[in-house]
Amino acid sequence: MTLESVALGLPVRVSGFSGMGESDKTRLTGLGLRPGVTVTKILKTPLRDPIECLVGTQLLAVEARLLAQIRVETA
Repeated sequence: MTLESVALGLPVRVSGFSGMGESDKTRLTGLGLRPGVTVTKILKTPLRDPIECLVGTQLLAVEARLLAQIRVETA
């Protein structure tokens, strides 16, 4: 399952990345979005990009194109 397919408000655990470039992977892990972390999609912005996600206690705006490349599992 990917973060794109998860409903708003449902906490999930990041299990890895698939098909993502190294620069995107490095940027996301530097922001705290790494395997093992719990993430919750909380808000779609008016234009549907980016999507606001709660990562631990930090609020991140993640580009919609990246959501399909973040693999998650139920927390």
